[in-house]
Amino acid sequence: MDKRASKQPPGSSSQRMKSNRDRGFAIELVRQLVVPTFVLDAECQVIVWNQACERLTGMPAAEVIGTREHWRAFYGEPRPCLADLIVQGRTDEIDELYAIHDDSLGAAYGAHAENWCVMPLLGTELYLAIDAGPIRDEDGRIIAVVETLRDMTDRKRTEAELRLTASVFENSQEGILITDATTRILDVNSAFTKVTGYDLDDAKGKTPGFLKSGLQDQSFYQDMWACLEEAGQWHGEVWNRKKSGEFYPEILNINAVRNAAGEVINYVGMFSDITDLKNTQERLESLANYDALTGLPNRVLLADRLHQALANAKRYQRLLAVCFLDLDGFKPINDQYGHEAGDRFLIEVAKRLTQTLRAGDTVARLGGDEFVLLISDLKVFTELEVAAERILEFVSRPFLIGDVELAVSASVGVTIYPLDDSDPDTLLRHADQSMYQAKQLGRNRYHLFDMAADSERQNRHQQLERIRQALQHGEFRLYYQPKVNMRTGDVVGMEALIRWLHPERGIVGPLEFLPIAEQTPLIIDIGEWVLHEALAQMTRWALDGLPMAVSVNIAARHFQHIDFVPRLRHILSEHPEVSPRLLELEILESIALEDVDMVRMVMGACQAIGVTFALDDFGTGYSSLSYLKRLPANTLKIDQSFVRDMLEDQEDLAIIEGVIGLATVFKMGVIAEGVETAEHGLLLMRFGCDYAQGYGIARPMPAGDVAGWIGNYKPDPKWALWANNHWDRVDLPLLLAQYDHIKWVQRVVDALGKAEITPSSAELTDHRHCRFGLWYEGDGRRSYGHLREYGEIEATHIRVHRVGTEIIRLRDAGDPDGAKALCQELLSLKDHILAKLSELQQIVATTRPLA
Repeated sequence: MDKRASKQPPGSSSQRMKSNRDRGFAIELVRQLVVPTFVLDAECQVIVWNQACERLTGMPAAEVIGTREHWRAFYGEPRPCLADLIVQGRTDEIDELYAIHDDSLGAAYGAHAENWCVMPLLGTELYLAIDAGPIRDEDGRIIAVVETLRDMTDRKRTEAELRLTASVFENSQEGILITDATTRILDVNSAFTKVTGYDLDDAKGKTPGFLKSGLQDQSFYQDMWACLEEAGQWHGEVWNRKKSGEFYPEILNINAVRNAAGEVINYVGMFSDITDLKNTQERLESLANYDALTGLPNRVLLADRLHQALANAKRYQRLLAVCFLDLDGFKPINDQYGHEAGDRFLIEVAKRLTQTLRAGDTVARLGGDEFVLLISDLKVFTELEVAAERILEFVSRPFLIGDVELAVSASVGVTIYPLDDSDPDTLLRHADQSMYQAKQLGRNRYHLFDMAADSERQNRHQQLERIRQALQHGEFRLYYQPKVNMRTGDVVGMEALIRWLHPERGIVGPLEFLPIAEQTPLIIDIGEWVLHEALAQMTRWALDGLPMAVSVNIAARHFQHIDFVPRLRHILSEHPEVSPRLLELEILESIALEDVDMVRMVMGACQAIGVTFALDDFGTGYSSLSYLKRLPANTLKIDQSFVRDMLEDQEDLAIIEGVIGLATVFKMGVIAEGVETAEHGLLLMRFGCDYAQGYGIARPMPAGDVAGWIGNYKPDPKWALWANNHWDRVDLPLLLAQYDHIKWVQRVVDALGKAEITPSSAELTDHRHCRFGLWYEGDGRRSYGHLREYGEIEATHIRVHRVGTEIIRLRDAGDPDGAKALCQELLSLKDHILAKLSELQQIVATTRPLA
């Protein structure tokens, strides 16, 4: 219902629905009580008739609940019960209708009466002891009266002759104690022991005062004894203490027993433990703190919860989010389907909100379609973001009300304590203001009161929305980067890489949008689009006579989704022309480490279909050998960060050699990404990794360019030169020597603009101190000094250093033009050395024995 509809006069349909729910709640609370009990509402209608009451009266609850016909259980003609008199304010009539009664406590606290009832449904008369007490709301108005019944028939009929009879004494469900005239306990029954924990040995000889709880003062007991002395009996409520130390309430009747001379010879106390009844009363009173429709805390209880949450946030230095939620599009549901459907809809919304939050958080309903959520114990802001997105997603899911599917969204205003260090009422007002801002910004979103944080979140939300639109509008494209066998020169497959063809910015790389999408379920939609698109392209290539294996990257959230395997199977079924064995899924090593058993199970299920797996970025995580052994990956993919620096960094080189060794041990394939030069490839081949991809082979390209590129592809000649030879580790420096020489020349050229990267003086002036020179004069001379091609390099290398030294001198002398003029000669000398090195490599390669 909308806000106006929630404020309806008494007797409206909403109020009647509230009464029905209250009745159901009360029935659930008291139906197991052993004391016969029924409850009347403010209209004298029965809202509770428990099972014990059914047994006592013979009146089924189904026949009396919701009516004013409860008198039929007790009398042959209409007359008010004790509860009716209290509800109607007619307590002055009690003495007219009941022979024995006690209203000395006043109408505010209820009344006690005893009476013979004809019990027409049973066909017999019963003597009932009746206690009725009002339940009031926070304004003091009576909202219900609880009437409890005790069958006193047997005791009444046999009171004189059977007062001390053991059968009545022991079989009574009420606790009984008998004292002498001095109030020393003579006997107690089993019910006494059951309730108090004290047996006869514990109680005998003591006065009943040993049961005192201390909750009633001395004046209470003085009044009790005054009544006993005057009337010979006392009835009332007492709090006593059990042997265990536990306090409990009881309804106590004390009667003085007199002899023929009228002298008191005994006192008999009879009591019933009313703990359950007290709990029931407390529960009924607590209804004033809860929303009648949804069962959520109302505004009164919310205020208390908010004060507690603020105190805890301050004490433990945590964040507290106060969220004001309003449903978008709820009023049309009320208008079209009616208030009853609207109420059912609000109940379902309340359930979802409660399920969304943690047990320590609070969901309250203020009225209409407005809710307040208190999300406590937040350590960082991102926890709130996750919770808010989850709330929006849960609310936006369709609701099935009857046979009608209904859908709304939510606008949520959020303020965060202590960033917003306001009082509770102001925090709610700030959250309310932010909720209206969320509606103004387009609804189905949350808005933070803190403007700085909100600006950042809004930007992120807008980016995510723009990415979602890009997917919907078909702005994504797949580019393909070739994978090759460097040893054979064959193209062995492609990796599908997503790009965003932005209408204004052109091609946008994945690093600009995938990290944002990966934090949300949107990445699953993107991942499925990639799978569909890649398989469709594989179909087109197959029809063109170019069957091609393709690998697709799968994000963590996508891979871990519960429906990943069945969804993959469904997607493959939509592309029957493609063999699943041509599809490879690449998952990050870090994903595999999060839950090895789950990953193993999913990988196994996919491999059963025919799909293969590669562990991407291998070496960047912390895999142990035991984890790697348990993962059924087909291929390890060496991360490009290691490949890129392998020519200079010995640690990276060692890591690569180790990864290749692991792949060999576990009988997995291995491929390196980030191959940018021929030397990278040569080293990888030397260590046993023949498969590679990278800019040194080809950049990612549109699908339409793949066939042409394959037709024109020629592997680097050095790879073919060394492919079929046994490699000696002593030849590795020869393969890397040209790289060192190129890098030295580049440093000299770059030094014209950046003085700080000039080679050291020794490296510059002495041709034997650069890395190339150290190799040439050391391992190179020992291994190849006897070859003519080796000797032809030295003079040119010496000239290179002289020209480089002169370039730096001219730069330092303030003659940059002269320095730049010499750079051309330096580059020509470099090319000459590279040519001579190539000749030397060919001689060495052709003299090695064939593999």
